Amino acid sequence: MIILNIDYQRCREIVLLLKKYFQNQNNLATIEYPVNITYGTNEYFIYMFYSCLLDYGMRSKIYHHNLIDTYMKYPCIFNPNYVVIMSEEELRNILVSHVHPRYPNVAAKKWMMLSQVLIKYDNLLYCLKSLESVRSLEQFIKSIPGYGQKTGGLLIRIICDSKVCNFKEDLEIIPIDRHDIEISYFTGIIDSKKLNQKDIKRLSDTYIMVGKELMVDASTIDKYLWEVGNSFCNKKKCEDCPLQKVCNVGNQNDI
Repeated sequence: MIILNIDYQRCREIVLLLKKYFQNQNNLATIEYPVNITYGTNEYFIYMFYSCLLDYGMRSKIYHHNLIDTYMKYPCIFNPNYVVIMSEEELRNILVSHVHPRYPNVAAKKWMMLSQVLIKYDNLLYCLKSLESVRSLEQFIKSIPGYGQKTGGLLIRIICDSKVCNFKEDLEIIPIDRHDIEISYFTGIIDSKKLNQKDIKRLSDTYIMVGKELMVDASTIDKYLWEVGNSFCNKKKCEDCPLQKVCNVGNQNDI
């Protein structure tokens, strides 16, 4: 079995570069939501539970734009009590026509399953407020069918950032996605792009350990990586990227 090599010092160098680059920027990696929803309300968190469910990190800006547009036209599909009485076909047609998920059948099934969970809570906000540790939050999200390592981790980060829960602990997980793996590989932090779940956990733990040394919390590192992937990698703006000089792809484009 091939063991993934993770370069701690290289990781430290990358996080330090990102910290210096983003230090004066606010609202990093914000997740958009409809303007008629008030931040931090029960409606906000219900929307975010649905929003994160299908956010796989690819073309994220487009996805959230489509989702907001769908909310304005079909707010009913963001109401779990309504969704559970819909037919899966009706739900799938709305998602396909307006959200354009990568896997329509899977998306509809996940949306349905999440709704079945959410109807159990008279007020989701009160439920979140009762959680007393990051661990309890992680267990709560992981107990809900449909969330993966990336989508569940993103939702956990959003909830932690809201400060709604009854704890002050720092986030202890970074939801590593394909872009994060590629950034880590092309900057020399890891020596392979083929990672299993244990490798992903080790990479996340390494970023968190580096962050603690540099006084950068896990949520902020997650935002750094998201911004690099979304603002530079996806748009092929290597020349403007803060990691251009230490990235193999950026160096090649500079030649």
